Amino acid sequence: MGFEKTVLVEVAKVLKEDRKASFTNGTLFVECSIADAIKIETALLKIVNCGVMLSRVGEETAYDFV
Repeated sequence: MGFEKTVLVEVAKVLKEDRKASFTNGTLFVECSIADAIKIETALLKIVNCGVMLSRVGEETAYDFV
């Protein structure tokens, strides 16, 4: 399974929805609350072999993998 697909599956597990997240130019954008954004960050840090930077963009959270 590719990196992006693995990440999207993990986000769907946290949100219990699979239509709120997408990748654009390597950045993951997720429409979620701040509380869910933190849960997603924690889940992603457990499965990726890199750092995760998040920032809010309106009602979405942007995740960059560094």
